[in-house]
Amino acid sequence: MSYNFEEQEQIAQLRHFWGRWGTQISAGVLAVALGFAGYYGWQWWQRNEGVKAAVVFEQVQAALQSNSPDKIQQAWAVMQSKAPDSAYAGMAALAVGKALHDAGKNAEAISALQWAADHAEGKSERAVARLNLSALQIDAKQYAEAAKTLADVPEPTFATLFDLRRGDLAALQGQRDAARQAYEAALKALPADSSERATVQQRLQAVGGSAA
Repeated sequence: MSYNFEEQEQIAQLRHFWGRWGTQISAGVLAVALGFAGYYGWQWWQRNEGVKAAVVFEQVQAALQSNSPDKIQQAWAVMQSKAPDSAYAGMAALAVGKALHDAGKNAEAISALQWAADHAEGKSERAVARLNLSALQIDAKQYAEAAKTLADVPEPTFATLFDLRRGDLAALQGQRDAARQAYEAALKALPADSSERATVQQRLQAVGGSAA
C-alpha cells in the first residue's frame, strides 16, 4: 500500500482543525438542530394543547346541555385547570356564566364572568364578560363592584353599551347628573337611524335630560 504524504498531511491538518474547533462546531450544529427542534416542538405543543383544550371544551358543552349546575361547575373547573390560556376558556366562561345565572347560581355566575373579564383571550369576549358581569352586580346591588367592572372598555366598539350601562348604574343610585352624561354619550355615539336611539332617549328623559 502506497503512503501518500500529501494525503496524510491533509488528514493531520483536518485532525488538528477538528481538535481545536470541533467542540465549537459541534455546539453550533447542536444549537441549530435544537433551534429547529424547538420550533417544531413548539408547533407540536401548540397543536397538542389545542386538541386538549377542544376536548375539555366539549366536556363543558356537554355539561351545559345537561342543565346541571353541579356538572357545569365541575366541567368549568377542569377547563380552568387544564386549558386556562386557550381561546376556548373565554367562550366557556361566558357560556358557564349565563347557564349558572339561568339556574339561579348568581354568585357562581359572577365568579365565571369575572374570570372571563380578567382572562379571556379576545378583547370582545372580555368586553361582553364585563357587560354581563356588571348586570349581575347591579342586580345584586353591588354598585361599587359594577362601577369598577365598567371602568375599563377592552374593545372600543362596545363603548356605547358601556356608556348605557354606566347610565343605568348611576340612575339606580340617584346620580342624575352622571346618568345624564352617560346617556348623552351613548346617544351621541349611536347612528341617526339606529333603532336603539328611542330607548336611550327615554332613559335620558327619565333623569331630566332632553331628547336630541
